[in-house]
Amino acid sequence: MKIGCHCGASIIDQTDELPHKGHLIPDQAWFSTNDAIDDEVIDPVADGRLGKEEAYHLARRIIGRSARLMWQCRACGRLYVDSRDGQLRCFVPEGEPADREVLRGGQRPAEPGAAPDTAG
Repeated sequence: MKIGCHCGASIIDQTDELPHKGHLIPDQAWFSTNDAIDDEVIDPVADGRLGKEEAYHLARRIIGRSARLMWQCRACGRLYVDSRDGQLRCFVPEGEPADREVLRGGQRPAEPGAAPDTAG
């Protein structure tokens, strides 16, 4: 998939583990998604009614039902979100410099002057 950003850059989505791609679960769906995982996956696994492989697939399906995709332009920081009506919606960041790594996973950078995190 290729998204043409309003700034002229291209957002490419052709693989997994992209630092500029995310999955959005609205707050209104957050608890029902977790409850569905509890009811449809965790409880049946604990009771021996569902196998491990089936549980993996079912949990991913449950999460996928609630999530919408989103991408960030690494050139300008705009966010593009799949809306409920299937349209791609653009959101423009305010302030300079724009944070171009909103969707990047991993740890946040340490505060200046903070002691390094040695927990492991």
